[in-house]
This record gives sequence, structure tokens and C-alpha cells, in this order.
Amino acid sequence: MSGKSDLVLMKIGLVLLLLALFCSMVSAEIFVSVSPKQPGIETLQLYLDESAEYEITVFNSGTEPVMGIVLKVEPSDGLKILDKGLEKNVLPLEVEFLEPNQQETLLVRVKPVELSAKQLVLYVGYGIRAYTHGDVTFLSVAETPLQINASLSKTALDVGEEAFLKLSLKNNGSEPVTKIKAELLAFQGIESMDGAVELASLAPGEGYEAKEMVFRADPSTSGKMPLVLLVSFEDSLGKHVLEKNFFVEIQRREIIIYLMAGIVVLLVVVVLLSRKGDSAHVKKLEKPMVQEIEGSEVKPDKG
Repeated sequence: MSGKSDLVLMKIGLVLLLLALFCSMVSAEIFVSVSPKQPGIETLQLYLDESAEYEITVFNSGTEPVMGIVLKVEPSDGLKILDKGLEKNVLPLEVEFLEPNQQETLLVRVKPVELSAKQLVLYVGYGIRAYTHGDVTFLSVAETPLQINASLSKTALDVGEEAFLKLSLKNNGSEPVTKIKAELLAFQGIESMDGAVELASLAPGEGYEAKEMVFRADPSTSGKMPLVLLVSFEDSLGKHVLEKNFFVEIQRREIIIYLMAGIVVLLVVVVLLSRKGDSAHVKKLEKPMVQEIEGSEVKPDKG
């Protein structure tokens, strides 16, 4: 009888536990919204390659603390997420803990990389340990009046070697662009040797040619490293920041030299060992032939 009562108590305890978990999930109400950081604007209009920040606000409107809020930012085609000099198509984020009525704001930078007649979409999926809900915002793209031509003198560098980015600008618009500033943003592994380029203005059709911005590979780093050119300017629509992304491969030449030297040494050893083996084999063949000749009797001449 006591065994049955224990089983009943266990079932009741399990039901109460599930009910408590259900109530906790119901009371944990998470709301997430994504919008331009610039206040008062619902839909941004960006120039091609212009970067802008968006705010992702996570709010716990429930009565219980919430843990393990996961988010995933996904742009539509023609739009990229910018993260530490890299262009990404997906960016996972997480909010570990929120008290009731507490909110946390996350920042995400994006830029359009293609012109489009349609609005581009920035989607944020979210939920507790799974993406169960989502929010979305839109932006439009226009051709920039400031044409930027930028190229690297080298895309592969030895450790400590210098190279440069060649920059030219031209105002293709119908009005002046002012307060122009170009700077080379170097991340870990690359050192920018030049300061910023600053121009008061460029009139319509006016250009600025052939500025070389020098950078150097860090002696302690190797591998593929990002490099970013930021160009800011102002026009009648406000301030804009255009961003061009590059990659530089830093190679450690001494490692390649050591590797080649090691291969040469290995080949020499193999050749010497093979010659030694051939010599021993010849000696083994010659010895019985000599013994056979020495042991044979010379027959007298019958004539």
C-alpha cells in the first residue's frame, strides 16, 4: 500500500514541477525590437557601402528572471553585417540574464554592398535557447555621390614588409561634398603608418588623386588579416561613412625557407642511404665470385 502511495506522490510532484516550469515560461515574456540607432528614423536610406548602426533592444516584461536569450541577425541579399573588419551574412548574439522589467541594448553595424530598387531587410530572430520569434526592419539604397577608388599595392606581405593603399576620390554628384576624411583602419597584425586624409570640400566633378596610405605587417603575426578604409563626408542629407574592406595575407618567409632546407636535407640523406645500400649489395655479389675463381684449378694445356 505504501508503495502505491509513494508512486502517487511522485506523480503529483512531477505534475507540480511541470506546472511550475510552465508558469515560469509563461511569465517570462521577452520582446526584441530592431531599429536605426539614429533617433526619429524608422527606415534608413543609405548610400552604397555606407555603414550604419542599428540598435537591438531586448526587454523582459515578465515577472521572473530569464536566462539564455539567443539572437541571430540575418541581412537580406545585398546587405552585410560588419564585425571587426569582416563582412558577415549571419551574426549570433546572446543575452545571458535579464531581471524582470530589465532591458539590454546591442549594437550591430551593417552596410549595403549592392544597389537595389527594392528595400533591403534586416531580420533578428530570438528566443530562449531557440529562435522562436523575430523582428525586422527595412532600409533603402542609393548611389553615393562620392566615388572612391582604392586598391592595394600588395595582397601578400612578408613579416615586417610595407605596402600601401592607393586612394583617389571624385565627386560625381550635383552638389558639393564637405568635411571629407579618409583613414586606414588596421586591426591586429597590421600597423597603419599614415594619418588621415582630410579635405575641406570637393565641388561637383572635382577629384583628389593618388594618395598612398602606407601600412606594415606586424613581425609577430601571420595569416589573413582585415584592413578597412573609412571615408566620411557630409552633404545635404547629413553625415555619411563609407567603408571599403580588404584582406592582406601575411607570410612568414623564414618558415618557408626552413621547410625547403629541411626537404633538401632529407633528399640528400635519402640519396646517401640509397648509395650506401647499393654499394653493400655489390660487395656481397663480388665476394663469392672471387672465392670461386681462387678455388678453381688451372687445367694443363692438352697441346
